[in-house]
Amino acid sequence: MKTGKLTLIYLAMLVLLIGVILASPGASTNTLIAEVPIIEPRPYDLGNPDELRVHVKLNISGESIVNQINASTVLLEGFPPISTWLSKQSEFIAEFDRHCAVAMIWGKIYHLGITVPKPWVPFKVPLTITGLLKDEYGGTAWAGTGEAKVLFPESSPPPP
Repeated sequence: MKTGKLTLIYLAMLVLLIGVILASPGASTNTLIAEVPIIEPRPYDLGNPDELRVHVKLNISGESIVNQINASTVLLEGFPPISTWLSKQSEFIAEFDRHCAVAMIWGKIYHLGITVPKPWVPFKVPLTITGLLKDEYGGTAWAGTGEAKVLFPESSPPPP
């Protein structure tokens, strides 16, 4: 009997929490969807890592707005870039430190429970990049997910 009452109380609290989240002002803002066509180098070798570069394409009504990205707000899985620039192909490119890149990829591998029976075959790890546009565009949030092709090292490090 106690279990049934506790279940109802927790269910009511969950419904209330979901209602508060959906009614919050941040829940109604729109996030622009960015395209992440390239994460390089391909493949990314965890045993001999290099800086990780993420290419982002962002359009509104078919017009590229990558020049309106506020570079100081860009994060890849919570890590800031060490440098950013615009390419001639209308792409925003963010470069991330090799140590941060390895940490974020291993974190995703452990989180997703990825196991690779053949370490010489690249596997795909989804990485999400986020940021805000400059104030001229209202500081609108944007996000995009791309896949990094990753090679496992011969022996993996211990879990974090």
